[in-house]
Amino acid sequence: MKLCVDESHKFLVVQDSTELEYEQLEHSFTKTVMNWGAIRSKSNRPKTFDTKFVDRYRRIPIGLWREVQKLSKEYIFNLEIEGIEHLYEKDFDESEFVEWVNTYFEESEKQPRDYQIEGVCRALKYKKASEEISTSGGKTLMAFMFFKYLFEKNIIKKMLYVVPNIGLITQTEEEFYEYEEDCGKKPTWKSQCVFGGTGVHDDIEPNVVFGTFQSLSKKDLDYFSSFDAVFIDEAHHVRAFSIKNILVKSFNSKYNIGMTGTLPPEDSLDSFTLQSYLGPCVYVVKSEDLIAAKHATPVEVIGIEMDYLNEELKKKLYDLRTVPTIEKDGVKLLNLEKDIVRSNRKRLVYVCETIAKATKNSLVLFSDIKHDYGHTVYNYVKENTDKIVYYIDGGTKITNRDYFKKEMETGTNVIIVASIGVFSEGISIKNLHNLFIVESAKSEYIVRQMLGRGMRLLEGKEIMTVIDFIDNFEYGSHKYQKVNYLIRHAKERERIYKDKGFPYKKFKVKL
Repeated sequence: MKLCVDESHKFLVVQDSTELEYEQLEHSFTKTVMNWGAIRSKSNRPKTFDTKFVDRYRRIPIGLWREVQKLSKEYIFNLEIEGIEHLYEKDFDESEFVEWVNTYFEESEKQPRDYQIEGVCRALKYKKASEEISTSGGKTLMAFMFFKYLFEKNIIKKMLYVVPNIGLITQTEEEFYEYEEDCGKKPTWKSQCVFGGTGVHDDIEPNVVFGTFQSLSKKDLDYFSSFDAVFIDEAHHVRAFSIKNILVKSFNSKYNIGMTGTLPPEDSLDSFTLQSYLGPCVYVVKSEDLIAAKHATPVEVIGIEMDYLNEELKKKLYDLRTVPTIEKDGVKLLNLEKDIVRSNRKRLVYVCETIAKATKNSLVLFSDIKHDYGHTVYNYVKENTDKIVYYIDGGTKITNRDYFKKEMETGTNVIIVASIGVFSEGISIKNLHNLFIVESAKSEYIVRQMLGRGMRLLEGKEIMTVIDFIDNFEYGSHKYQKVNYLIRHAKERERIYKDKGFPYKKFKVKL
């Protein structure tokens, strides 16, 4: 099989192949939406769940070149890629970058770690690439080294730094300036923050722009023409249309780099989509590696399985689960269980009293905004404890969020009740010792991100404790349907905890 890099350097074009090779390529590069069987169409129109990554012009997104190599190796195809020199810098001098790091950070107390230097080297070499760097791995410092090296060497003049939420914009900008200060340097670059559709300091010509993908995606094509590099934080969000739109519009970018604590599963639709726009994964640092090297705080998880429903209500839920499959709507049943959780007084009291008893600083994460469950927890805890309690969701002002975080960093026995959407990603608080998960979550992305909130190192902080509240509505004798949906979610979280190597204990309580 012979492929070549096209003139735009955006695609690999199949120039020559046997019929069998091409059929296998088309089959292997057609991916189906995960859990497609559980997705129900609200109309009678047929719905497709497949995405083809080989188009009718026999082109493949260039970021999938590693997947082509894997395919040829698996099926023993001879493979030739013409223009392979456009895929990465064969002659990249790693020693030159290492020497620059050692010189630039000579006076800094925050010396880059070996894996951070290696991760940036890979990004510089491959130019279009993704990396999985566990939470607490220091992705922001890596992004700073990436930008500063290219900027000082006059390889780039302007970089776009894309984050998933507003809270990370000012935090990341501040950290860039702090790195300069720690190195005893004065910035030779200017920055700008973009959120809410506008830019802070619009009167300057910035060298690095920090913005949310929601706001940036509203910009026109000309806005992106000046960016030489694009850095995507929490890159697993690249499946979102707005991020793909940004990457497509940044047509002059020499470097497209994405980092995240959780890459999509290999060979999945999300994995192929991410690689199509950013490139292959070229480096991985797991949380267990950071903990083993004492670069992150160890995590222990305690599951509290609560039994509080009366038998009559358990039976009604069981009867709804045992109807014929064609009549059952699993989404509605799951939402019904969540409604019961939010409305149950006994559960609320137990959960909130457990939170109030915890020593040191705590983060309480909830998912429901529509029914105001976060406020319900916040109000009860605030009224029944002498501790300082703050509430944060998407509507909380940035200045207030920053103030609350600083209060936790400097205080003790501070509790922040926050929505998962705002506080599950990227938020950096070292002085955090307890994490309470008060509503069910199943997504591996979300669970991994939540676990990372308290892994940052702090002198005297020996362990991060995660309390996972589990709702047991089990009933009946059916081998599968006796287990309610929220218990199934909890078992999935337990699997994630164990896969990450975190010690896990579970206790059962009858309320």
